[in-house]
Parts: sequence; C-alpha cells; structure tokens
Amino acid sequence: MKRTIITLTVVLAALVLAILLSTPKAQNFNSSTAIAAPAPTAMAEPMPANCPNIHEAIRALEVADRDLREARHNFCGHKEEAMRRVHAAIEELRAAEGCDRCR
Repeated sequence: MKRTIITLTVVLAALVLAILLSTPKAQNFNSSTAIAAPAPTAMAEPMPANCPNIHEAIRALEVADRDLREARHNFCGHKEEAMRRVHAAIEELRAAEGCDRCR
C-alpha cells in the first residue's frame, strides 16, 4: 500500500508538472488586429483564458482531495501527508493561475 501512495504522489506531481510545462504561451497581438467576438455567456465559475490546463489541474486535485477525505482508511498512515501535499499543490496552482500571464 505504501508503494501505491508513493506512486500516486509521483504520478500526480508528474501530471501537474506536465500540465504546467505544456501550457501554451500567450500570443501578443495589436488591438487593431483583434477580431470582434461575441460576448461570452456567463459561467458558474470563470475559467482563466490563458491557462486552462492549470484550472483543470486544480479541479483534478480537488477531486483527489475529496476522495482522500472520504476514504474510510488512512492508506497505511499516508493519508494525512497526502492531503497536506494536495492542499499545497492546489494553493500553488491557484497562485500560478492568478499570475498576469493567466488572466
């Protein structure tokens, strides 16, 4: 079970890193070349325009957090530390999502 938790943590960290590294950079363009687009419809929760992968990673980590919290066992003593690391990852991704490049 310890290997499973370690593997899960490593895979989760690799996923977050891959998402962060694969996020495309914003393209600079002149406002005079912008094409008018229809106004977006209101969403329950606005998604950042330039960093959708970070937003998706946060949602995935929130699901993992819920699964850990609702689990009836403690994953051989690793549940608390896993939850702590998931929370830390969510906080870091939210900070990254708040970056000027993601708005």
